[in-house]
Amino acid sequence: MPTVALKVIPIGVGTSLSRYIARVVALLEAEGYSPIVTPDNTVIHVRDLSEIGAIIRKVHDELYSMGVTRIVTVVTVDDRRDREEELPNEKVQKVMQVLDEERKKIRNVHGVM
Repeated sequence: MPTVALKVIPIGVGTSLSRYIARVVALLEAEGYSPIVTPDNTVIHVRDLSEIGAIIRKVHDELYSMGVTRIVTVVTVDDRRDREEELPNEKVQKVMQVLDEERKKIRNVHGVM
């Protein structure tokens, strides 16, 4: 199950984008996804790559309905087929566990933190 990161940039709406991003997240939730919002993008887990085009179309249509006249969308796909893919939040949890171990190593080597 591929992981998709969407970076949706409404152009010409000012510097505050939170209401537009919130609408995108609400739309993804309504479509049955569990979006993870980061400062730079929104991550979802899709069942099949064929879903991506429809998702982007719905996101763009929703933002156009809000008065946005130009949208730039960057899509990154992590599609692993050699084993069952982890959910995005499981990947984050794994990194956080390893981070704890790495912090201990840094403290031991550098005497900081």
